[in-house]
Amino acid sequence: MITTRSSTPEDADAVSACVDAVSRERRYLGNTAGFSAEQTRAFIASLADSGGIQIVVVAEARIVGWCDVTPVPFEGMRHVGRLGMGLLPSFRGQGLGRRLVREALSQVFAKTLKRVELEVFASNKIAVGLYEREGFVIEGRKRSARFLDGAEDDILIMGCLRDEWLRSTSQETALNTSLKLKQRC
Repeated sequence: MITTRSSTPEDADAVSACVDAVSRERRYLGNTAGFSAEQTRAFIASLADSGGIQIVVVAEARIVGWCDVTPVPFEGMRHVGRLGMGLLPSFRGQGLGRRLVREALSQVFAKTLKRVELEVFASNKIAVGLYEREGFVIEGRKRSARFLDGAEDDILIMGCLRDEWLRSTSQETALNTSLKLKQRC
């Protein structure tokens, strides 16, 4: 069974290992190695203190993915959060990324955040598509922002506004309800 839940400081070792595994793929995250368990523990605690969140995916009692939103601490930007996420390779393509993003946005938009932004490598077309389907818009491009292992890549800057996201999810909920009613007839 696969579940999602909020992370706790006790998850630091497992989250650290998961981030490290995705980082070492050298394709999806900006870092090429993960963070220590102690750094991860401090990060999880800081999220709780700042109003941020981290959701983890648990499969067979093992953390296999995460999605976090960190509020921006600067005056005038405290309504903004930065999203980061990842899944272990064998758990991709199962709708878990979508589940993580939706749960994260539901939680942070129910609090004080009005905007969530992220950066994604342009070559990561599956992630770009996921973010677009979940309401993110490409707002900019950092050209030739990464040069790693002989490959050059752009970074896309994407953002999602609470009011637009709420409108799109309420339309989707209404559509799904309508489809279910039609199926019953």
